[in-house]
Amino acid sequence: MNGLQATVRAIEDAGVRLRLYVPGYPVTDLAAALGCEISINEKVALEIALGGSATGQRSLVVVKQVGMNILADPLVISATHAIGSGVVVIVGDDLGPRGSQAEMDSRFYGPLSELPVLDPRSPAALYASVLEAYTLSEWLRIPVLVRVTARLLAASGPEIAARPSPGNAQRFERENWSLTARGRHQRHHDRIMAFAEEASESTTLNRIDISGNVGIIASGFPASLAESLSVSLLTLGYSYPLPVKLISRFMEGHRRILVAEEPEPFIESQLGASPKVRGKLSGHLPRGLLERSDIIRAIESLDSGPEKKPLDYESVALRGYASICEGCPFVSIFSALAGIDAPVAGDAGCAIRATREPFDSADVVYGLGSSVGVASGFAEKGIALIGDFAIAHTGLAGLINALWQKRDVLVIVLKNDVAAMTGCQAAPDLTGVLKALVPTRLLEMPLPVDEIGSVINEELKMPGPRAIVASGRCVKDKRGLPESRIAVKN
Repeated sequence: MNGLQATVRAIEDAGVRLRLYVPGYPVTDLAAALGCEISINEKVALEIALGGSATGQRSLVVVKQVGMNILADPLVISATHAIGSGVVVIVGDDLGPRGSQAEMDSRFYGPLSELPVLDPRSPAALYASVLEAYTLSEWLRIPVLVRVTARLLAASGPEIAARPSPGNAQRFERENWSLTARGRHQRHHDRIMAFAEEASESTTLNRIDISGNVGIIASGFPASLAESLSVSLLTLGYSYPLPVKLISRFMEGHRRILVAEEPEPFIESQLGASPKVRGKLSGHLPRGLLERSDIIRAIESLDSGPEKKPLDYESVALRGYASICEGCPFVSIFSALAGIDAPVAGDAGCAIRATREPFDSADVVYGLGSSVGVASGFAEKGIALIGDFAIAHTGLAGLINALWQKRDVLVIVLKNDVAAMTGCQAAPDLTGVLKALVPTRLLEMPLPVDEIGSVINEELKMPGPRAIVASGRCVKDKRGLPESRIAVKN
C-alpha cells in the first residue's frame, strides 16, 4: 500500500464527507483519489471546510505548499476562533520543485498559525497521522496540518488494517464568544497549545531506536532514509509543536546529533543552541531534497567541518524545458506578444512556458492569479496574460481593483475552460462577469499572429482596464472526445 492509498483509507475510516481541494503537484492525484470537490481557491476551500465543521461535519482541505499562502488568513483566525468537528489540511510540499514557482516548507505554518503539524515518515505513519489529526482537531477544537511530499505519497508499505473512527459530529459552541480576541489567544497558549505539546510528547507516531553515541533526529520522509544506518534514530511524529522533553533526553544520551529534514532547517533551527547539533545550518546536509547518501556523508563528517563544494545552480538547460504544447490554439498569442511594445505580466500556468525562447512573451510571472494586479502597477499601460482558472482563482480581484482605481491594463484571458497545467479540471466561465465589468473583446482561436498583434495594439490604445477573451480547446483536454480521437491524439 502506498502513501496515496493509505491516505484514502484514513479519510474513509475517519468518516470525512466534506472534501475540498485546489489542484497542483504533488496533490492532484491524491485529491482525485479522495473524490475531493474543486474550489476556486484555497481560501474558499478552507472557509467551506470551516462551515462544514461548525455544523458537525468532519472536513478535509487538500492543497499544495503555495496554496497555504492563500488560505493563511482563515487558517490563522481559526486557531483561536475554535471549530466544531475535525478539520484537517493535507498540504503537499513540492520539493525540487517540480511543478511550482517556489520551494516552500509548510511546517513554518505551524508556529505562524499556532496549529499542530504532523509530519509522517511512511504510508503506515501517514494513515495513523490522519486519524490522529482528526482526533486532535476535535479534542482541541482547532484545525490540524498534515504534511506530505511526492516521495511519501509514492512510497510503498505493508497493507494497513482499517480502523474506522468517524467522530461524534460535534458542532461549534457559541459560548466561545464569552471571551475577547485577546482572551481567546491567552487561552490558546495556556491550554490548547499546552495540550498539543503533551500530544507531541506522548504520540505513538514517535519512534526511538538506540545504537551508539551518535543520533539522528528526523521527521517526514527523511526519517525513512535514515533507518538502519547503525546510529540512533529519533523519528518525530510532530514537526510542531516539537516534543521538547523527548528530544532533550535523546540529545543528552548522544555525543553528536544530526537533524535530517527537508527542505529547510525547521527543526534544527530550534535546536541550534546546542553545540552537538549538525544539519543544514552547519553545512553538513544540503538545503532542499535529501537523499540517503547525503545523510551517510553527513554522519561520516560529524566531527569535522562540512566539505565545502561550490554550488551549481540548476539551470533550464541542465534540467530541460517544457515549452508550449504542439497544437496549442494560443500559440499565435504567445508569438504576437513577443513583438508588442508593452510590459507583459504572465501568470502561473501555460504562460510560464512562454517566458523563454522561442516566445519570450512574458516579462514577469508571480503567483497564480497575480498577473492582473502586477500589470496594474506597470509605469505604462501593460498586459496581463492569464488563464481562465487563474482569473477565477484570484485574478478577478485585481481586475475589480483596476476598475475601481482607474488603472490602465489590458487583460488577455486564455479561455480553454480547464486548469490545463494540473490535469484539465473544469474552470468556471467568467466571460459574462468580465463583460459586465470592463469592455471585453471575444476571439475564437486560433488566429494569425499579425491579426492577434493588431487586436492587442488596438486595445492598448484604449483608456482604462479592458479585456480580450481568447477561446480555444486545450490539446490535453480529452473530456467529451470519442475514444477513437483520444487514441489518435495520444
